[in-house]
Amino acid sequence: MNSIQKKLSRYLSISISILLVAILLATDISVDTWISKEFDRAMINKVGLLETLVEEDEDEVDFDFAGEFMPEFEGKENPEYFQLWYNNEVFERSDTLEFFEVKDLPRLDVNLDRFIIQDITLPDGRDGRMLFSKFLPQVDSDIREALGVTREEFAKNQKPMEFAYALSKEDLNYILWFVDVIFILTSIIAVFTVRKIVSLVVVRSLKPIDEFTQELSNVSLTSDNADISIENLPEELIPIANATNQFIQDNRNLYQREQRVTSDIAHELKTPIAELLSLSEVALKFPHEKQITDNLANDVKEISTRLKSIVNGILLLQKSNSSQALPTTEVDLIAMFNNVLSYENKSNRQINADFESDSFIITTNKFALETVLSNLISNAIYYSPENTVIDIVVKTRKGKTHVEITNTCEGDCCEGDLNQFFEPLWQKDDSRTSTERFGLGLAIVKSYCQRLGATISVSLDDQNRITFSIVL
Repeated sequence: MNSIQKKLSRYLSISISILLVAILLATDISVDTWISKEFDRAMINKVGLLETLVEEDEDEVDFDFAGEFMPEFEGKENPEYFQLWYNNEVFERSDTLEFFEVKDLPRLDVNLDRFIIQDITLPDGRDGRMLFSKFLPQVDSDIREALGVTREEFAKNQKPMEFAYALSKEDLNYILWFVDVIFILTSIIAVFTVRKIVSLVVVRSLKPIDEFTQELSNVSLTSDNADISIENLPEELIPIANATNQFIQDNRNLYQREQRVTSDIAHELKTPIAELLSLSEVALKFPHEKQITDNLANDVKEISTRLKSIVNGILLLQKSNSSQALPTTEVDLIAMFNNVLSYENKSNRQINADFESDSFIITTNKFALETVLSNLISNAIYYSPENTVIDIVVKTRKGKTHVEITNTCEGDCCEGDLNQFFEPLWQKDDSRTSTERFGLGLAIVKSYCQRLGATISVSLDDQNRITFSIVL
């Protein structure tokens, strides 16, 4: 099972750790490079200092070196080494070279006024680093003035000297090793620290989700106040909470609606069943009563017909709520109206049909649309006085077909009742004295309209005329 917490902790830890290790590695390389360059720079400076001790005049070359000022070239403790060559012969070497069997430093090939730095093994066996350079000895300005020549002219007759300087690099290696160890330890500590911090931060950040889940698990559709509070939620969870509250509210409404519908269905079925039982009991108790036995068949048939109407209405409502897609075909709306009117208007009520065009061809499901129109026209005829006119208007507006069915409302009807019209088994008469109407027609109408992608609305004017409007 995928875990957001584990996945988030893992990805953040890995990404941040890689970033930190990369930064530390770059820092370690930079520090190592800087230390090595500083080590080489110190060698170059010391060689430059020793080279300034070499002077040449018109007679000889002199190396003015005093070992008491540079004990590292005389003692045995951490010794350093140098060697000078002049005219292809050893001119001078440090006293430290005299302590070992190998008394010469490596001689390299280098251009004048250039130097080479490379790693070597020192005479004492340690790893070392040597700088080898070639230069012209300096000439005192007083001598040049006495001879009456320039530095460049004097240099033409000079022979170059070669200088080698070497020292141990163990301290350098130790420092570089120490820096690397610090880098490794810091990287390991950083990885574990990042892992711990990220885990704590992620757990704490996801805590509102756990609380939200816990609160959601306590929601009950039977509770009057089951909404999830959004006061203490982070802003990322507020849209989810609002959508969840809407979902809960919709399901609570559906739950309450199903409870009401179940109760109404039981009530509608209870009455005819009770009548059948009563008729049966009377017929069994008085089998010789001719009046009872003569009317029994008709009464049973009438009650059974009512039961059949109720069951058929419930089945049709259930069918209209199906999620299965409805097949569509081209339908002539005017021809459909004529068929419905010929079937529903058996009492020859006055109906004014106003069709904006001679032909309205629409693509829809024929059975569903015919059921909608049949129920609306049947309702208009049944719930309006016989001497009133029923108006039907069909028109096209903005590429959509509008159907309006208007009738005078018999009895008192208010705006509050309009919201209840499409509820299953809702009746204006709370006592349910009607034996022909059960409050299923308009619920079926709305359900089929939703499946057809149509919208239906109802309005009531000041003259107590009610209008059902459908936009196809």
